[in-house]
Amino acid sequence: MDIIELNEQGWNQIGEKAALPYLNQGNYSIVFNEFCRAIPKKGAILDLGCGPGIPVTKELLDRGFKVTAIDFSEEMIKAAKKNIPQATLRKISMTEIDYANEFDGVIASYTMLCLDPDNFDMTAKKISIALKKCGFFFIALNEPKKMYNEEDYHTKIDGQTIYSRPYSEKEITDVFSKYSMKVIQVKREIYNSDMYGKEYCLIMLLRKD
Repeated sequence: MDIIELNEQGWNQIGEKAALPYLNQGNYSIVFNEFCRAIPKKGAILDLGCGPGIPVTKELLDRGFKVTAIDFSEEMIKAAKKNIPQATLRKISMTEIDYANEFDGVIASYTMLCLDPDNFDMTAKKISIALKKCGFFFIALNEPKKMYNEEDYHTKIDGQTIYSRPYSEKEITDVFSKYSMKVIQVKREIYNSDMYGKEYCLIMLLRKD
C-alpha cells in the first residue's frame, strides 16, 4: 500500500474529527488573514484537502470567496457536502489536480505533510500551474525539530496509521522556487491538541511570479 492509499484509508476512518483547531490562533490566524487580504473580492480559491470543510473552507466561503474544495477521502467529502454545500466539491487527491491558471489563491492547511518528497514536488508544480499570475499560496504544516528516519513518518492519529512528514522552510522554499513561487511571509507557532499532540507549525505565504 502506498502512502496515498494509506492516508486515504486512515482519514476515511477519522472523518469529521479531523477538523483543525488552529484557525483563530496566533500566527496561523495572522498569515491566514494576510492570504485572504491578498485575494481579490469574490476571488477563486482552491482548498487542497478540505476535510469536513470546517473551519477553514467555511471561513473562506463566509468571506465571500468562490471555493473549490478537494479531498481524497469519501467520508470527508460526505461531511463537506453537509457543512459547506455552497462550495464546489471534488473527490480527488491533490497529487492529481489538473487545473491551469484558474485560481487567485490556493490553500493547503496541514495537508501537504501527508506527501512524501516526490509527491510534494509534483503537487507544488501543479499548484503553480493552477494559480493565476501573481496568485497566492498559503501552506501550514509541521516542521522538523530533530533528525528523522523514514519509519518515523508513520504516526498514529485517533488510532489510525497516517504518513505525516514535516518539512523545513528551506525544503518548501527550494521546491516552490523551481516553479516561479516566491516566499512572502513566514511564521511559526507551537500548538497542542488532544487529536494531534504537540506540533511545531510552520506557516508560509507564497506568491506566483
